[in-house]
Amino acid sequence: MKDKSQITWTMTRLLIASMAPIFLLAVRMFYTGQRTYVFLTWNLFLAWLPLIFAFLFLHLGLKRRLAGLWMLAWFLFFPNAPYIITDMIHIHASSGINVLYDVVLLFTFAICGLALGFVSLRWMQWGVAQRFGQWWSRLFVLNVLALAGFGIFAGRFLRWNSWDAVTNPLTLVQDILPRLANPLVYWQTWAMSMLFGVLLIFLYWLLAAMPTMGFIESHGETE
Repeated sequence: MKDKSQITWTMTRLLIASMAPIFLLAVRMFYTGQRTYVFLTWNLFLAWLPLIFAFLFLHLGLKRRLAGLWMLAWFLFFPNAPYIITDMIHIHASSGINVLYDVVLLFTFAICGLALGFVSLRWMQWGVAQRFGQWWSRLFVLNVLALAGFGIFAGRFLRWNSWDAVTNPLTLVQDILPRLANPLVYWQTWAMSMLFGVLLIFLYWLLAAMPTMGFIESHGETE
């Protein structure tokens, strides 16, 4: 995939990019005197965690016993990255500032979240490909994105957090099991989960295909 310096440079660029939505938020807070969207900084921080765990997986755990731990941590926190897309639901007309500014603000946060999530997924895909082959890595991506669709639903509508899988697993299972046992009764759960999952698969495929369309220079990475 990449050497450590290239991965470090990628993380640096993403850190710089993450400053853009924070700057827009600071300008909004200064202009309106309101802290309306300050929660987005926490969501952006959570979106950084899967990238950090993917980095640890590649450079500290790929050939060691900790590999499974970093992969599990990455898997649990990965939905937090694309989850920021759903924060667009908070957009509303405000007398303090033009609503289009808020559209740009939330869209910028969402784009950063997607970038962080997809880069981390790309790194994890490479790690899986190195161990099991490219076919399994593609299957891994499809399953992760599909499950992330449910993770986004669980976070937005059921109000579960990634760490609840560790701190409150029993209640989490009790909430999810009926939805698995009675999918027709909870059809809205699976319809929304599928919607999010298909969106993520489409966006990831589109970005992965960009080198072949001439938008991004290809460096011969594992597809």
